[in-house]
Amino acid sequence: MNAVPVHCERTGCPVAQTGKCALKHDPVELCPHFGKTPQATENGGEVEETRPGRTAPSAVRIATGEAMEWTDLDAFSRAHRIRTVSVIGEPRSGKTTLIAALYASLCRGPVGGYDFVGSRTLLGFARRHHMALLNSDRKSPKTPRTSRDDPTAFFHLALRPRSGGAVSQLIVSDRSGEAYQAARQDTALIGELRELRLADRACFVLNAAKLTNPERRAAYGRQFKQMIYALCDNGAFRDDVAIEVLATKIDTTRRPDRAAECAAILDEYEAQIVGEFAAAGIEFGFHRVCALPKTHLETGYLGLGETLARWTAPAQLPDVAQPAVRDASRQIDRLLAKVTA
Repeated sequence: MNAVPVHCERTGCPVAQTGKCALKHDPVELCPHFGKTPQATENGGEVEETRPGRTAPSAVRIATGEAMEWTDLDAFSRAHRIRTVSVIGEPRSGKTTLIAALYASLCRGPVGGYDFVGSRTLLGFARRHHMALLNSDRKSPKTPRTSRDDPTAFFHLALRPRSGGAVSQLIVSDRSGEAYQAARQDTALIGELRELRLADRACFVLNAAKLTNPERRAAYGRQFKQMIYALCDNGAFRDDVAIEVLATKIDTTRRPDRAAECAAILDEYEAQIVGEFAAAGIEFGFHRVCALPKTHLETGYLGLGETLARWTAPAQLPDVAQPAVRDASRQIDRLLAKVTA
């Protein structure tokens, strides 16, 4: 029996010869261009013009359930008050896995005191979570790798606190790690990371497996700090952005013969970077999470509820109270100073 030919609608893609996607999708079936042939019209590829006297029908955009792009986000943000989180990290740090794990946990029930209310991007979540399921027929769970050529993706979760209150409209951005890596090496590229200016919270994803690897610890720890400095010092964020560091892949640090050593490494690095950045005027929290346990399954899912609580927390309102004037010349200012003393 002849094999079914492999097609891609992108000109020059080598998938038919090498089996590898030009956009670096893994597996290649996740590429939106895979399995398609270039579309042609019935009249030989020419676009048919609208006949005189006829008006082309106006297009109606229907939500597909895929991850939102910039046009979708602009329309959604005009209708809803949103909380935006940018997940930042270099390749294979666990960004997409974290996003998929939040969706998967909410599918099973409340997470961290929050009920799932709805989502505009259910299909996008499902595509990224599929390879972690048993019916994907994979030997071990994983999530697809985001290609640098993919547009910035935005995922939506509507969450309601179980204790009562308003529904939070959470938007989480996902971009290829290669883009953040390139911006760290060339700060002129930071202006292209438009999603960072929208972020209410910036979440820097730290790969705990790399940090606790004796051969990679020094270089990776230095590069991770360079990433934070590069973005913060070059105006990537708004002044009121909340920053956090989220150590992922904690299950890899729970091996019985190295658990104590790895925990000490994480604690030491946390104290080091928190103190160093505080001295530079950059304050953030350091947290740990296990989004997709693979090596030591007894670790389970760790820190997802606390992560949702931080991401949906309302922004702290600025203090607009007028400070009291000391040794003022006006009687009313001297009276105010006594009241506030």
